[in-house]
Amino acid sequence: MRYSTTVLLFSSLVFLAGCDVHIASENAVSTPIFVTATLPATAIPLPTHTPLPPTPVPTIAPIEGVTTTQVNVRAETSTASSNLGSIAQFSKVQIIGRDSSTSWYQIIFAGAPNGTGWIRAEYVQVNAGAEIPVIESVSGSGSGVSGFVIQKINVRSGPGTTFDTLGELNPNDVVFILGKDESGAWMQIEFANSANGTGWAALEFLRVENTDSLPVVAGATPTAEIAATTPAVQTNSSLSAMTDGDSMEAPLARIFFSPQGARSARVNGSVSAPNGDTEDWIEFASYNGSIAIQLFCSNGTLQVELQDGTEVIEKFLLACSQTHFLNVPANQSHLLRLSEADASITNLTNYTLVMESIK
Repeated sequence: MRYSTTVLLFSSLVFLAGCDVHIASENAVSTPIFVTATLPATAIPLPTHTPLPPTPVPTIAPIEGVTTTQVNVRAETSTASSNLGSIAQFSKVQIIGRDSSTSWYQIIFAGAPNGTGWIRAEYVQVNAGAEIPVIESVSGSGSGVSGFVIQKINVRSGPGTTFDTLGELNPNDVVFILGKDESGAWMQIEFANSANGTGWAALEFLRVENTDSLPVVAGATPTAEIAATTPAVQTNSSLSAMTDGDSMEAPLARIFFSPQGARSARVNGSVSAPNGDTEDWIEFASYNGSIAIQLFCSNGTLQVELQDGTEVIEKFLLACSQTHFLNVPANQSHLLRLSEADASITNLTNYTLVMESIK
């Protein structure tokens, strides 16, 4: 049959065409071939490799220091911050920075979560020519203003001495300030040892710049206090100074004067005779050895003893509003013992002692 022959020939043509062989036949019936056009395949770009950022390279090599005593490593520039561990005396440390007051060094410390910690600079010996970069401590939630503690102080739960004591701060501690009370005499600070992470410190014991920029904390009303420069002297036999537990080994205050740090300090205290707290101890050291001390009270006289820890160097009477000058070896710790001038007479004296390093 003609139709069958045509189909057979067409099939052969298709089969052989796949082998690149072309056959023509007069008897073949032309059957249109429909070809569906297809777009060329879209090229899919291969994933490219993005290089990782280079590992940060310190701009300055760590500077080696040696501890002069056993020191605690803190999470921040404050003795009230978390204790990350301790370093033994005469140990080498790698210093990578300092705070702006040069009171604290940041070191490499494997025991810390981020590998670094802070130690007191006064307990580390470093080459005098070493250039240590300043690392600004950043407050977690503060105003961006920090304060420098110039003497040992109590941290209170509110803006006044009648509020509960939450803990203490030591000279050269750096605190982050959140705000101030309405009078501007008390600063609200970050204080990790309190239940809500805050506390209050008196501005007179802090060195703070730009307090005008600090916000006033709502509801912070200062309590009435006796002016620090005019504490009253009471002679009622039923009154005596409350024992504060200080001693030669654990003084009421420790004051260290330095060119970069504090050059003046104030200590508030009370002594009485013959009962109660009969003596107060103050430890101090100065970079130049020249100190002026001035006593403020309403009236009365205190006996002052200057000691080097082993013997009495000088003993003198200091009346209210009187100034006395001390000359001691530079950079060495000394002690002042304050007591009533006449221990046989019943008396109570509240005082403020101002100490200033003389240039």
